[in-house]
Amino acid sequence: MANRRTTHNPNQFVNTADHRRQLQLAVQTALPTNVHVLARNFARSSASSYWLLMLDQPHQAIPRFLTLRIADHTLWLANHDQLTLTWQAGNFDAVQQQLRARLTTKTLQAYSYQLTMTDIITLRLLLHLEQHQLIWLVQLSPVIAKAYKNQQLDLQADFPSAKLLLGNMNNSSLQLVPVKQAQFQARLGRYFGRNLLFSQFTSHQLLRLLPTNQWIRPLLQVLPPTPHLEAQLAATYGTSFVRVYVEAIRQQARLQAVGS
Repeated sequence: MANRRTTHNPNQFVNTADHRRQLQLAVQTALPTNVHVLARNFARSSASSYWLLMLDQPHQAIPRFLTLRIADHTLWLANHDQLTLTWQAGNFDAVQQQLRARLTTKTLQAYSYQLTMTDIITLRLLLHLEQHQLIWLVQLSPVIAKAYKNQQLDLQADFPSAKLLLGNMNNSSLQLVPVKQAQFQARLGRYFGRNLLFSQFTSHQLLRLLPTNQWIRPLLQVLPPTPHLEAQLAATYGTSFVRVYVEAIRQQARLQAVGS
């Protein structure tokens, strides 16, 4: 079971701009010379922060990335793809020393990942759907949904068997379309575990999965372009998969036209 979130004493740590600058300086100072921060984001209600690191590899065409989590409580996702550091919130010197000790060549190789062309087209699809106010959702088991992050969601055991739905970004009960595509769902679980997707609980045991835009957009800027996106998606996930999301986009456009 995941640990309950810590209730923070405002004298212990407050997510002010100054604290964030101190933490960013601590992280950047601790990084090896071949690693830099590509993106980062901070939790609003806790002392957690997430860092997308890029490994500079001049002799390799495909870059490697690493998701770093610095937090004072356990992540509620099991089998996630993140390097996690536990810190005493506000102790910037200690987290800097801990990070220096952890980011060895062996650790960087073990926790870093590359993104394939399939990953690139899938990430572009997530942004394309979001532009049309569409996102992916999964239906959680009653136990996990009721526990609200106090019961772990296993991205290998639980996530692949959860019901996958395509729906409206602003109204989770509107236009929910069931989608069965195991390869696509597996990738969503992987992105969720890398913080490329973030979650929001909603009614009916649904978990909304929203693209972490401040991570995905910088990623796509350093990755190869993907011309003929729809054709590549059809070749990868099947024409029926493409038809489902194309029709969802059309229906979304009709709903917006009626509401305007």
